[in-house]
Amino acid sequence: MHLMSSVSVLLVSDIELSRLFYHTVLSCEDIDGILFREDCGLSIKLVQAEKIEDVKPNRNLWNVFSYVEDEERLDTIFKEAKLHGALFAYYPKESVIEGERLREFAIRDLDGYLIGFGTSINQ
Repeated sequence: MHLMSSVSVLLVSDIELSRLFYHTVLSCEDIDGILFREDCGLSIKLVQAEKIEDVKPNRNLWNVFSYVEDEERLDTIFKEAKLHGALFAYYPKESVIEGERLREFAIRDLDGYLIGFGTSINQ
């Protein structure tokens, strides 16, 4: 089976501000209500929460993680996000996740969701 695409769904406190954040800070396009960034396959559907208590970001784990093709593209995404005022949870670092070496970084959106970007490091 081949995964064609996946869309992460996030309940947000203010859908218009969240759309603006993803458009401005992460350069996402709005395609039929899905915020999409082609160069890393990031796809997010924002849904307005009925109550603020319904917005529950993960505490210590990404809510969304986007695998990036290579380190050069990862660096480009990092630099663009930094230029556009992203709030970084952590800057690019190397880590090992389930035996795989990654270079990754993460930002927090307006509701505190952790959005990670990473790429495999060749050994």
